[in-house]
Amino acid sequence: MKYFYLIGCLLFFNFLKAQTTSVSGKVYDPLTNEAIPFASVSFKNTTIATVTDLDGLFSLHTESKVDSVLVSCIGYLNASLPIKIGAHQQLEFALRQNKFDLPEIEINAGENPADIIMRKVRDNRQLNNKDKIDSYSYEAYNKVEFDINNISEKFQKRKIFKPFSFVFENIDSNTTNKKPYLPFFLSESISDIYSSKNPNKKKEIIKAAKVSGIENSTISQFMGDFYQNINIYDNFIYLFSKGFVSPIAETGNLYYKYYLLDSTYINGNYCYKLKFKPRRKQELTFTGEMWINDTTWAVKKIQMRIADDANINFVEDMIVSSEFHKTDGGFWMQSKDIMVINIAPTESKNKQTMGFIARKTTTYKNIKVNQEMPVEVQKLAEDVVVLDQALEKDDSYWQTNRHDSLTQQEQKIYGIVDTLTSIPAFQTYVNLITIVANNYVTVGKFDLGQIFSIYSRNLIEGSRFRFGGRTNMNFSKTIQLQGYAAYGLKDEVLKYGGGIEYFLQDKKSTSFGFYYRKDLDQLGVDQNIINTNNLFNSFFNRLNLLKFIKSEETKVFFDNEPIRGLGFNASFTHRQINPMSNTDFSYFNDAFRINTRNEITADEVRISLRYAYKEKFFERKEVVGRKRGRISLGSSYPITTVTYTRGISGIFKGDFTYHKFNILISDYLYLGNLGTTQYFVEGGKIWGTVPYPLLEIHKGNQTYAYDPRVYNLMNFYEFVSDEYLSLKAIHRFNGIILNRIPLLRKMKLREVASVDFLIGKVGQRNRDILFNPNSFASLTKPYIEASIGIENILKFGRISLVKRFSYLDNPNVSEIGVRLSFGVGF
Repeated sequence: MKYFYLIGCLLFFNFLKAQTTSVSGKVYDPLTNEAIPFASVSFKNTTIATVTDLDGLFSLHTESKVDSVLVSCIGYLNASLPIKIGAHQQLEFALRQNKFDLPEIEINAGENPADIIMRKVRDNRQLNNKDKIDSYSYEAYNKVEFDINNISEKFQKRKIFKPFSFVFENIDSNTTNKKPYLPFFLSESISDIYSSKNPNKKKEIIKAAKVSGIENSTISQFMGDFYQNINIYDNFIYLFSKGFVSPIAETGNLYYKYYLLDSTYINGNYCYKLKFKPRRKQELTFTGEMWINDTTWAVKKIQMRIADDANINFVEDMIVSSEFHKTDGGFWMQSKDIMVINIAPTESKNKQTMGFIARKTTTYKNIKVNQEMPVEVQKLAEDVVVLDQALEKDDSYWQTNRHDSLTQQEQKIYGIVDTLTSIPAFQTYVNLITIVANNYVTVGKFDLGQIFSIYSRNLIEGSRFRFGGRTNMNFSKTIQLQGYAAYGLKDEVLKYGGGIEYFLQDKKSTSFGFYYRKDLDQLGVDQNIINTNNLFNSFFNRLNLLKFIKSEETKVFFDNEPIRGLGFNASFTHRQINPMSNTDFSYFNDAFRINTRNEITADEVRISLRYAYKEKFFERKEVVGRKRGRISLGSSYPITTVTYTRGISGIFKGDFTYHKFNILISDYLYLGNLGTTQYFVEGGKIWGTVPYPLLEIHKGNQTYAYDPRVYNLMNFYEFVSDEYLSLKAIHRFNGIILNRIPLLRKMKLREVASVDFLIGKVGQRNRDILFNPNSFASLTKPYIEASIGIENILKFGRISLVKRFSYLDNPNVSEIGVRLSFGVGF
C-alpha cells in the first residue's frame, strides 16, 4: 500500500511542477541591439515582477494562471508577449522608444545632486579626453550595416520588385512587435590607429576590409575608424554637418537638465547613473543616460539619442552609445562604440513607414597609451592607408581576427548583395538613378549627355538642340574622348566641340589632353557656374541674354597632384572671339587708331595651384581618371586657389601682352548650435593694356534662382575691373530663432542670411583704349548686396529676399528681388 501512496505523491508533485510557468530572456533596444538594464518585467495583471540586470537579462516563474509577460522602462513604449501555461519559454523584447513622454515633475531641495556630479565631470574633461593624451594606438574593428525596415507585404508584392523576390525570403523580425527588416549592405574592417600630439598626426592602416558587393580600396577607407569617430568630450558633436551640443559640454547646463537615477558597480567601478534631457524644444541636443565613475569623474558608459523634435530632416531616430574602460596608466579609453541612424520620411507613435537603418559598431583592442608613434607610420603620406592585400583576406582570417562573430543574418548579406548585382533588373534601376545623379546615360562604352542640356532657348539660336557624350571605363581606363554638336533652329548654324584626355596608368592623378570648341557664349558668364544652355535656366531668366559672342577655342592642358591635397594645372589656350548683335569690340590700337577688325585674339599660358589641407574625397571607380571620379568631402581648413595667366602676343596671332593674378580662399566655419558660415574671399589684378572682354567681368545672375557663387542682383556684364577684391559670406542659423516660435516650430524652418561685397576699378590705361568707354560700368564705389531668407521649406525649398545697396541708377537693375533655390539636405 505504501508503494501506491509513494507513486501517488510523485504524480501529484509532478502535476504541480507541470503547472509551474517560467520565462527568461532579454530586453534590448532594436536599433542598437544593446541591452536595456533596469527594465521592469512582470506577469500581466499580477504583482510577480523583476528587473533586468546590466546585460538586459531576466527570469520569472509562477504557479498562478498567467497568459502574458509585460515589460516597461522609462523612455520606451511598453511591450507584451503571450506565453503558454505550465512551460518554460525563452523570450526577447525589443522596446521601441517612447516619443511622447509625460511631462516631468521636479521637487528641489537644495542643489540638484546631478548638477554637482556634472560639474565634477566638466572639471575633469581634459584629463579624461583621449585627444589630450600625448599619444595612443589601438586596433579597431568596424562593422557597418544597412537595413531596410518596416517592409510591408504590400510593398513586397509590387511588380517592380518581382525580380528580387528571393531577397524578401531573408527578411528578419524581432519577437516583440514584428517589425520586419531586410539587411542589404555590410562592411567590415580591421585597422591600426595611431595618434600623436607632437608631431600632430593621426594615421590609420587598414589591414583587412570586406565590403559586400564592392571591391574598391577607396570605399574601404571610409569603412574604417578615421572618418567615423565621435568624441563625446568635444563641446559639439558634428553629425549631418550640424553641431549637436554634447551632454558634457562646458556649457551643457544651458542646454540640458540632469537627474540622478541610481548608483551601482560596473566592471568593478562604482558609477552614478544620470539621465539628461533638453531644456528647450527643437534644439540640436540629445536625450539619454550616462554612467559616471565616482573617483575620476570619467564617463564609463553613455547612450544618447537625438532629441525627438530636433530640427533635422529625414532622421527618425539616431543613437550614439559609447563604453569606456580604464587602462593600466589610469587613462579612460573607448572599448566599444555604436551609432545607429534610422532614416524614415514620416513616422509617429501609431504609424511606421519604410525607411533605412544604418548601424555602425566599433570595438577596440590592444590599446597603448603614451608610446611614440613608429617612424615608418609617421612617414606615411596618406592619413588613411589601405594595405595591398586588405581586400583579399579569406574567411579563416576573418573568423580568427574579427572582434565579434557575425549573426546568421549578417552572414547572409554578402551572398544577397552578390546575387542582386548579377540581376539585370537591378542594374537597370541603378542606371536610372545614375542618369539623374550624373546627367549622363551609359550605353556600353559611352556616356551620352548632358541630359539637361539637350534642349535650351536664347534670342540668337531660338530653340537649341545639343547632343554629346564621352567614353567610359568600358572603352579605356586611361583615355577619355568627349564631344558634342549643337544646332539652333533660328540661326541655322552648327556648333561643336571635342577633345581627348590621357591619364597615366601608374599615376591616376596625372593627365594631359587637348580640347577644341566653336560655339556661342554669353559675355561675362562662367559656364561652370551658370550654364545658359541648360533647359531650366532657359525658361527662368529675368532678362533676355543679349551680349553674345562667337568663341573659337583651342586648348592643351596638363593636370597633376604631386601630393595629396595639392593640385597643379597648366594650360595653353588660343581663343578668338567675335561679337554679335549689339556688342562692339572696337578699340584704339597703339597708334590710337580705331581697330575695326571687331574681333579679339588671345593666347594665354595659365598656371593654377589649389591647396586643400587634409581634404577628403570619395572616388567613383567606374569613371575614367582619378580627378573625373572624385567628389570632394571638404576639408576642415581653408581651401586656397592661386592662378597666374600670361597673355602672349605675336606667336599665334595673339593681340595683347598682359599678366593676370587671382587668389581665391574659401572655407566653412562650424559654430556649434549657432550654425555654419561659408565664405569666399577673392582678389585679383591685371597688368598690361587690354580691351574690356579680357578684363575681369564680374559674375552676375539674370535668373530667378539664388546662387551663392555669384551676385544675384547684378546683371551679366554690368561691371568689369582690372583690380578687384570681393567677399561673399552666407550663414545658416539652423532654426535658432524660428525654433522658438510655437506656431512655426513644427515646420522646422531655418533662417539664412548672406552678404556680398565687391570693390574694384579699371585703370586709366585700359579706359584709354576703349572706343566706347560708357559701354560698361566701372566700380567707383563698393558694390554691396545682402539677403535674408528661409530654407528647409517642405524639406527642400528656399526663398530669399535680396537687396542691392549701390548702383541703383544703372539700367535694368532691381533694388529688391525674390530668389528661389532647391536642395535636399539633413
